Amino acid sequence: MNKQSIAVLGGGSWGATLASYLVGRGHDVSLWEFVPAVADRLQKLRTLSTLPQLKLPQQVAVTNKISEALQGRQIVLCVVPSHTIRATFSSPEARRSLPAKALVINASKGIEEGSNATISQVIRESFPSAGDIVILSGPSHAEEVAMGQPVVLVSASQSPAAAERVSEIFLSDTFRVYTSNDPTGVELGGALKNIYALASGIIDGLSLGDNTKAALMSRGLMEMTRLGSAMGAHRITFFGLSGLGDLIVTCSSKHSRNRLLGEKIGSGKTLNEALAEMTMVAEGVNAARSAYNLGRELKVELPIINEMYEVLFKNKSPRESIKDLMHRHVGAEMEGIAL
Repeated sequence: MNKQSIAVLGGGSWGATLASYLVGRGHDVSLWEFVPAVADRLQKLRTLSTLPQLKLPQQVAVTNKISEALQGRQIVLCVVPSHTIRATFSSPEARRSLPAKALVINASKGIEEGSNATISQVIRESFPSAGDIVILSGPSHAEEVAMGQPVVLVSASQSPAAAERVSEIFLSDTFRVYTSNDPTGVELGGALKNIYALASGIIDGLSLGDNTKAALMSRGLMEMTRLGSAMGAHRITFFGLSGLGDLIVTCSSKHSRNRLLGEKIGSGKTLNEALAEMTMVAEGVNAARSAYNLGRELKVELPIINEMYEVLFKNKSPRESIKDLMHRHVGAEMEGIAL
């Protein structure tokens, strides 16, 4: 793969890890971080307090000025929190500096609150002159990728050539990237799994065991598939890396911030109390509100998401939600799911 000029937007754990990895692949990489103190630490110490195992190479040009990061770059890798996507791409500095027809790779996972838009939709609205938009998603914790452990993701775009190009940019002995022509499904899988990770954490907080968690993940996969299908995604996509794969790791891993947040809620803390103890963004909270609204708008049955909405935003007891889920009408397991 020829050397590529890439701007990484977002200096959190995943953004810094991807910037470090891409430099190791021989690419020319800049890294923009919005928070001045975090950018300063990355510049001087080449590490993050939340990811001490990462040592950012000196070749990564770190800046707090988005215009500097974007200057002369033809590829933009987006790794900022979902609630900042629109502001990031709509800022005057970004608008002046974003190169027309730039390839945009979205590695952020979430749904915009209020509009219920996917991240790629927000990017397209905010940056209409962008070229192809490619979704990069799948089971991937920065803590492991930063240590060089193998990871397998999926690159999805309406343009097969763009998806293949992104795959080639990342491919190595430790980084495998499949391609997909279903960006909607891949993007939704990465966003919705965080809601079930919150629920999985609640199960851990309540000490309900592996049987309960396995049931949650299985039924959560069915919900993801129903909602995704209603939004135009391919059902089969949710049984791949960005759906089932990411669901497994996010619901089970000690590295999962959404699972951790849910565990705090399950142990008795309110949402605000649990959020106050978090050091990183848990995307599942906003995703739960958006998915709840999408389900109502599209008339899709989403019992777990609906209960998570009640627990997070209506102060419903998690144990009461579990009881209500267990007393729902029993029907065919695969009802409404035809592959």
